[in-house]
Amino acid sequence: MPHTSALIAPSLSWDNSSIQALTPPKARAYVERESLAWQQMSQHGSAAEDHAIPSHARRQHIVNGRVTVVPKRPRRIPAPNRLLELHGLAGAIGEQLGLAWTAEQDVQRFIATSAGRLAEHQRLVQRALAEAAAYFLLGASHSLANMVLRLVILNPGALNLLSGRRARANGYPVFSDEHGAWVSLNRDDVRDIRAAAEATGNKFMTSAVDHIAALRQRPGFLALEARRGMDYHRRRPQSVEHTSPRREAVIRIGNVTQFTDFAEQLEPEADPDSVYVLVVEAMEALRVAMRDVRRTMPRAIRAEGITYVHR
Repeated sequence: MPHTSALIAPSLSWDNSSIQALTPPKARAYVERESLAWQQMSQHGSAAEDHAIPSHARRQHIVNGRVTVVPKRPRRIPAPNRLLELHGLAGAIGEQLGLAWTAEQDVQRFIATSAGRLAEHQRLVQRALAEAAAYFLLGASHSLANMVLRLVILNPGALNLLSGRRARANGYPVFSDEHGAWVSLNRDDVRDIRAAAEATGNKFMTSAVDHIAALRQRPGFLALEARRGMDYHRRRPQSVEHTSPRREAVIRIGNVTQFTDFAEQLEPEADPDSVYVLVVEAMEALRVAMRDVRRTMPRAIRAEGITYVHR
């Protein structure tokens, strides 16, 4: 039976004829390729575990068309299933980036076909598509921080240091669903991961943390984080004009009450084009961070003395 190892959809629509009728002006092929590369990593988790343990047999592996001999006895054996979890996280992150790319491609289609569409309809759907992309990007960004954390704790000293700082993580067990074992891409969590990476003396571990720290400080990511706080926890802007703005209609000063009757108006934050710009900036920032982490990870693992065959 055929096996699908990675998947990216050209559109969120089920109408193939409509998808084929309009090609988005910007393909963003670099994002598409990065998504597929990360999804492919999840296909090699079991092999990574196998290569990292001792073997009596001489093993060979073909990587990019070249034969690689897997050492019989690695210098250090990692804790069981740590490499498997890393590869699984990579695949999940890759799919999230791919779904963000898909939604962004649909935004381009919706903008290109806006002629004759009601402004309110355009605003509602265009912003919703952009927000869908944004939420996948935020999920992938925070997951990337967790992947780097689990890369760093391949080092036993780093694991002890982080476990001491974060008792709620319960030692970061593999495949944990406990809330305390997962971090966010924020200043405090990145600071702790960096401290653990620096304690390893492994410069590639530190580089991996540098990549997520750079992502956290990129304007696109910061803007999406702020947007999420408004949309999820406070008040998401409506896409239609209304008479309930974020301003006081009733003001009482002593015995005097002042009332303002607002005319229908549109909230500035409802502008779909500005949301889309944020998404494009954040997607590129995430792509760069993912590319850099992907390139750094094999070196970080090997510097720990662990046999790691990189595809």
